[in-house]
Amino acid sequence: MDYLSEIIKGVLIGTANILPGVSGGTLAISMGVYEQILRALTHLHKETKKSLSTLFPYILGIIGGIVGLSFTMEYLFDTWPLQTNLAFLGLIFGGLPGVLKKAFRPQPEDRSPKSFSALSAAFFATLVVTTALSLMKGSQGQDVVLETGIFPAILLFFIGVMSAGTMVVPGISGTMILMMIGYYQPLLSAINQTLLALILADFSTLLKNGIILFPFALGLMAGFYLFARLMETLFSRYARVTYCAVLGLMASSPIGILAGIPGSCFTASAVGVGIFCFVLTLLFVVWLERG
Repeated sequence: MDYLSEIIKGVLIGTANILPGVSGGTLAISMGVYEQILRALTHLHKETKKSLSTLFPYILGIIGGIVGLSFTMEYLFDTWPLQTNLAFLGLIFGGLPGVLKKAFRPQPEDRSPKSFSALSAAFFATLVVTTALSLMKGSQGQDVVLETGIFPAILLFFIGVMSAGTMVVPGISGTMILMMIGYYQPLLSAINQTLLALILADFSTLLKNGIILFPFALGLMAGFYLFARLMETLFSRYARVTYCAVLGLMASSPIGILAGIPGSCFTASAVGVGIFCFVLTLLFVVWLERG
């Protein structure tokens, strides 16, 4: 049951990472697996077997969520945007009791400031920053053209590092950031073409896209390790203030997830079904945690 639960959580995190406005990191925290994944990533070189054993079901689920559910989720978001977005809000808020418990019951080794003002500052800082980023959704940049060469490769490497950071740091939607700078659609297209070329044994297309995507993949690996180390340090040494910041991220989630939905979608029936989906997914996360 635990193994299946971990795969399901991986699927949800993977699906969240390809959807604009949804943070896979926040979802991982709400489901109680964030610190476990962080530790496995940062100890991969020291405890390789144990770390791989921990990461495998999540990686399997994340790949399944990205590859298997991307078209389904795209259809759901296009057809029932309000209901689907509210379902994701339920996934996030289902983990609120666990986050509150960790924020207000610190461990003895926690070095976080004990003053209410410091904890409040952490909460409001992340609330304001992520709300501002969410409201910037409409100012997306023009899509770029992916090219080969030294400069484009270096640029893609750093975009890979940034993308990994947005996946690891809770509250920031990597998809949203990539859309703003015009790299989301080109990268998604290149990845889809690569997968299709692999299935069809089209080695020329595979080689061409592989050369373009290789520096991006290297950047992702470097970024995952660097940002995982950073977040592990924060959660191990300053857990209480970090979880207060996470509460700010969760509080801003409704704005980030619901921003941009046309007003015409807010009909009585859509809101009713959306609330039902919210409650259903919230209870689902609670059930996963107990399982």
